[in-house]
Amino acid sequence: MSDDLPEGDDPGHALPEADLQYPTISFEEGRIDSDGSFDLSMETDREGMQAVAEAVAGALASHDLGVEAAEGFTTFGVGPRAVEISFDPDENHRGELELTLRLSAKEMFVDDGCGEKVGSRGDAGFVPESMLTGDDDGRFRCYSWIDDPGSPE
Repeated sequence: MSDDLPEGDDPGHALPEADLQYPTISFEEGRIDSDGSFDLSMETDREGMQAVAEAVAGALASHDLGVEAAEGFTTFGVGPRAVEISFDPDENHRGELELTLRLSAKEMFVDDGCGEKVGSRGDAGFVPESMLTGDDDGRFRCYSWIDDPGSPE
């Protein structure tokens, strides 16, 4: 197999193998609906918060993030959008430091708990045959070829 990129591909866009990560943020409770929507939260300790922060850092490196709940699983192609931080101390100079990371996201796969994970996370197919046999290079950038994340074929 040749290491040469097909003509027209941007070699600066490809990640070295060491940077390919498939982080997942897992929630013990909650549901991911069949359309991919969810609203999840969890109380956590220091190690749990570190795991989430490491998953987000890995996602920003690899452009890929999974979210798993008690019922359902979804994956996204992600990119940075915004950071917000706030603090409103009480009279004892204590309060909650709130940090929000906003990512642009494209759903790649949604499973409401009935199926199996696909792609590198599940060792199952994820690339459409037309990607391998066709010549429409631009259509397949950044998962833009996925029209229905519930059935990414």
